[in-house]
Amino acid sequence: MKILIMCGGRGRRLGKLTELIPKPLVKIQNKTILQIKIEQYYRQGLNNFIFCIGYKGRMIRDEISGLALDINSQFSDAGEQAGILERLYTARELFDKYVVMTYGDTFTDIDLNDFVQTHLKSGNEATIVAAPIQNPFGLVEFDQDKIMTLFDEKPVLKYYIGYAIINKSAFDFVSSKIISMPDGEGLVTFFKFLMALKKIGVYYHPGVQITFNTRQELKIAREKINRFYTTAEEE
Repeated sequence: MKILIMCGGRGRRLGKLTELIPKPLVKIQNKTILQIKIEQYYRQGLNNFIFCIGYKGRMIRDEISGLALDINSQFSDAGEQAGILERLYTARELFDKYVVMTYGDTFTDIDLNDFVQTHLKSGNEATIVAAPIQNPFGLVEFDQDKIMTLFDEKPVLKYYIGYAIINKSAFDFVSSKIISMPDGEGLVTFFKFLMALKKIGVYYHPGVQITFNTRQELKIAREKINRFYTTAEEE
């Protein structure tokens, strides 16, 4: 099993914080989020990694080379302007039948071995991870006469948390036009295309899932990860 970590984005919404470093090198406690992720996978017995770099990629390489872990590391660089799907497509020669893809700014306690076994049994070309999230608002629907037909108070929704298993053969279903779409647009179109073909499944994970895009979210992420490790130590 190989873990592919997306490390090429700029993280513009973090402002000055990512002008000097790439987003995966933002620190949580005294470690970068990238190191915390790798250590989490390593504890599950996984040590084969592909790092899709771009923005300040040399710093990612230096971070990996400085880790005191026995891991196998490969790097793929599609350039700073490449979208997520293009980075994944460029790295396809580095893995065999499938790869576990994660975002460099996302942390979960997902059991990756169970995730992989679920995917392999499904026969799907891809499987994404979904988690619950509570909408903070009461959602309203109404008909053409403006008569309310639904009021759903703070419903629990399901969202994609940046983890997926993708078969190499899945790229046979998409065109170069989709692959070269910017940012996350290509990946979303790719998933929708596989959905239309009924070749993409979902792995539901109600456990820990932490990510951040803004400074406020980073503050919350730090608090959540601190609680996660404090709880783990107590157990």
